[in-house]
Amino acid sequence: MKSAIDQARYLMRCRDFAGAIQVLNEKRGVYEESFDYNYTLGLAFLYAGDTGSASQCFEAARKIKINDANLLLSQAAIHLRRGNTDRAVQYYLDILDLEPQNPDAKRALEFVREHGDYEEICRWVDDGRIELYYPPLGYNPKKVRNIAVALLCGALVGFLTVHFWPRNFSKSSRADLSSLVLSVDDSGNARGIKKAYNQALEYFEERRDNMAQREVNRVLNSAASTGLKQKARSLMSYFEAPGFDSLKDNFAFAQVAEQTSLYLDCYVDWSGRVSNLDQTENFLSFDLLVGYEDLKDLEGIVRVTFDFVPERSIDPEKPVRVLGKVDVDGNKIVLKGRSIYQSVKEF
Repeated sequence: MKSAIDQARYLMRCRDFAGAIQVLNEKRGVYEESFDYNYTLGLAFLYAGDTGSASQCFEAARKIKINDANLLLSQAAIHLRRGNTDRAVQYYLDILDLEPQNPDAKRALEFVREHGDYEEICRWVDDGRIELYYPPLGYNPKKVRNIAVALLCGALVGFLTVHFWPRNFSKSSRADLSSLVLSVDDSGNARGIKKAYNQALEYFEERRDNMAQREVNRVLNSAASTGLKQKARSLMSYFEAPGFDSLKDNFAFAQVAEQTSLYLDCYVDWSGRVSNLDQTENFLSFDLLVGYEDLKDLEGIVRVTFDFVPERSIDPEKPVRVLGKVDVDGNKIVLKGRSIYQSVKEF
């Protein structure tokens, strides 16, 4: 005879989530301290749309086993449903720390990169497509009629879903920049300046805002005309702040240190160790010892400030990754922090 957990998993594959929840609830007293029980019940609640109950079950499971990739994927899915993409990305990065080749986490990060807008995520939740980024349940046994047909259809649908469907929803052009295109009035600017500005426009269309910002800085630091500099500053207003998953072009500390003015307002993803931590209720700052995560090579020291306090406390004994915007304080490089990540693994 099948255990209650096995019965529930079978019912979930049949998409009978209410039945799975009922079977598991009847055995709560038997399996209360079981990781598999709490995780399976949480997954049933998640697919049933009850994220509150799902979250409680996943927290109970995590007290038993903290580093389980499927559990982290499930918890990330809850944050993804709520549009809290920064928190979801933290979980996906934790999964990749545990399993660097985990396909579900990689696919979910690609989804956040292409569909991170809150309104679009709401549409995915509304029509059910968000379940593509839940832990998979497997084929529904009630719908299997012929093995060969099932394999063929499954492969075809899987290919179309992964390779075409999500991307079709991301084909949205960026802002209309026709007013920022170089005009006859800009002809007096040097060829190199015009090249830098046009390159910034091209990078913007490619969604490489970090590279576009660098080219804008070339224009602003040059002898360009006042009109062209105004256009460059206007272009900056269209740039989007990235996340760890969506930063396409990163700049090394040595690059920024060598020519800081060229990288002002660019975003960087730097790792290292934390020193001189200063934290209040609504503010966090520290010195980032860039490149010193392995306690061997110190590339430089930058002050990082956040106008918020991360959900997880920072452990100075562990390496840390910081995503921040480059700025200067006097002649020193500083970062305006946007995101911070620290692995759950022990070192």
